[in-house]
Amino acid sequence: MGLIVSPHIKIRPDGNRAILFSVNPTNSIYGNCFRFLNPAQAITLSLFNGKRDLTDVVEIVAYLFDLDTQTASHEVDALLSLPVNNEHTIGTFIIDVSDIDIKSMRLYDPKAFIPDKNQLIPDDPRCNIPCSMIVLPTMRCYTNCRYCYADRNGFRGKEFDVPLFKDLLRQAKNCGIETVNFSGGDIFCRSDAFELIEYTLSRGMYPNIPTKYPLSKDQIERLSEMGLSTIQISIDALDSNIIDDLVAVSPGYGNRILQTLNYLGEIGIKVRTNTVLTPYNIRDAINLAKYLTKQPYIIKSNFTCYGRSIYHHHENMFCPSEMIHIFKNDFDKIKNIFPAKIFFSGLVSDPYKGDEAERTTRFSKRSFCTASRRGFVVLPDGRVTICEELYFHDSFIIGDLNKQSLMEIWASPKAMELAHPSQALVPDGACRDCLDFRTCHEGLGRCFRECIKSYGIHRPHWPDPRCPKAPIGNRIA
Repeated sequence: MGLIVSPHIKIRPDGNRAILFSVNPTNSIYGNCFRFLNPAQAITLSLFNGKRDLTDVVEIVAYLFDLDTQTASHEVDALLSLPVNNEHTIGTFIIDVSDIDIKSMRLYDPKAFIPDKNQLIPDDPRCNIPCSMIVLPTMRCYTNCRYCYADRNGFRGKEFDVPLFKDLLRQAKNCGIETVNFSGGDIFCRSDAFELIEYTLSRGMYPNIPTKYPLSKDQIERLSEMGLSTIQISIDALDSNIIDDLVAVSPGYGNRILQTLNYLGEIGIKVRTNTVLTPYNIRDAINLAKYLTKQPYIIKSNFTCYGRSIYHHHENMFCPSEMIHIFKNDFDKIKNIFPAKIFFSGLVSDPYKGDEAERTTRFSKRSFCTASRRGFVVLPDGRVTICEELYFHDSFIIGDLNKQSLMEIWASPKAMELAHPSQALVPDGACRDCLDFRTCHEGLGRCFRECIKSYGIHRPHWPDPRCPKAPIGNRIA
């Protein structure tokens, strides 16, 4: 059989270059993958169509680019060796066509990646066309979690209607986006939640849904009949009393959400779980981890320490370090048995710790900020921002789907200003006169969310707290 690019990965033209990215990072076996490709690289990958082996592809590359076979082989090997994240190279995605469902095959036309000869490939980390999105259909929740980070009180408007949502999905699909990452708020607090989910699936797109709503068996059967195959349940403990205490709703919720897990397993929907660790549940969290690993329908469980909330932070939610170390020791024993099933993000390091040299080294290794560069976030009223946790902050609203098309918003002056900020507009703070301003902001980027957590809602222009030139601010975790 021939070789083909895994259907978990998509290759898409992006102006006069191409991008390779995970279609659905949440459910992908490869995690979150992204890489820019030049036209020759994209054309080469498009030749893996399920009918050719590696030798066939090398021969065609030699012909197309007027190379001898040895040089062509070297070029193909170099392409397949390029990293796309910390674990995978492009070669990881080249698989035997017999290993996939024929219906999920992605075939590419090499001619689609030939750029206009009069255009240059831009050296810009921002995508010309977005490749991911988050949708917040509501800020309402069934629960009132004590550790919640969401700006639930910041929204007073009217939630977008179904027609706007349908038009959004049409435009997003035209951009090559195939996954709708829901957040909020809890989608099931909307009376039309099932209509939104069903429409998403009917468009050939997949909804990633996090919820704490205690779904009934009938509701879960309905989701299964629609074609939903996975869902995320946020659960705080195995002890129902601890759950009730942390979510601050009427007694009995803990038992109902645990029953929801059982229903999902019975009906065949796979479950991802997320647990926020606080001093109130961390001792019981190991019991929860042990329980979840034994459930065959649980495919992934994440445990994360509480971090500062921008909107209603409580210092008593931080886990003492000694509690975290005890948890981690017990967790690692379980992790050794189920390495691909449970994950602990650990204690977030103090961004202010260390001398200038230590902070400089850490800062140079920070994660790439995707805000306004790869994806966008749709707020409940149809406005668009660049990061989920920035919510309704005016400094980061880049457009309004009630008035503009998606691509008009993506190319709007505000979006471009945030992607390519002007140092002259910075009123104060360490970034104002920094010689590394351009490299920092247009390279790996500055995390606006962490900046506001550290220095307050009115200082979005201040530096990333991890920057060695940043002043000491609020405790983050």
